[in-house]
Amino acid sequence: MSETFNKLILFLMRAEDKGLITLNENYQLGLGPSLSEEAKKRKIDKNLIDIYTEISNGFEIDWYNDKKRVVGGKMHFLEMKYVLQNWEGRLYDEKDVQENDMIQYYKPFDLISEAFSCGFLITPDFVSRSIYCHNAPDPETYDLDIDFDGYMEMAKEARIFYYWPKILLDIQDGKESSEMTSFKIEMPKVFEDFNWGKFIEKYNSLRLSKHS
Repeated sequence: MSETFNKLILFLMRAEDKGLITLNENYQLGLGPSLSEEAKKRKIDKNLIDIYTEISNGFEIDWYNDKKRVVGGKMHFLEMKYVLQNWEGRLYDEKDVQENDMIQYYKPFDLISEAFSCGFLITPDFVSRSIYCHNAPDPETYDLDIDFDGYMEMAKEARIFYYWPKILLDIQDGKESSEMTSFKIEMPKVFEDFNWGKFIEKYNSLRLSKHS
């Protein structure tokens, strides 16, 4: 898993070396044994625990290629203590649970923006294999149809471009959103090896529903 993460950083560093982007990185200390054990008890994905242990207990990476930061990307893995916390009153309230009872089990780990996040569903009975996303204040959670390995692979393919998980949902729905249009136009300008058709193929090859 750290290999996929390292490839992502390498792609971004190459773009920075070419003067195409400005890259910022911010890392925390590694995951301690107590939090590691708590994460295992809560059945957090092993590969996510490995990243937190081997690389950083939460981190922020962002890049942009203009001063206004209109075009760029972001990955913000929250510290494990925040992933595991009770999100009631922070992410949802009782009214939201009445509309979507699964929101109370949603545990975000990647803060794509202030409102948009990606995470697991961790109930008393099971932990979702698939990654879900949530756009506050909407109480709904949306299935990305990929596991954590697939999530990291697609993050690498998307170079963590702004709202890239939303683009995966658009592919599922067959919709051309403003986020998708921007992604298709801007990505080849920054990363010359990017190909939209191959991006879709890669996503479909990783989708859990395609292999059930």
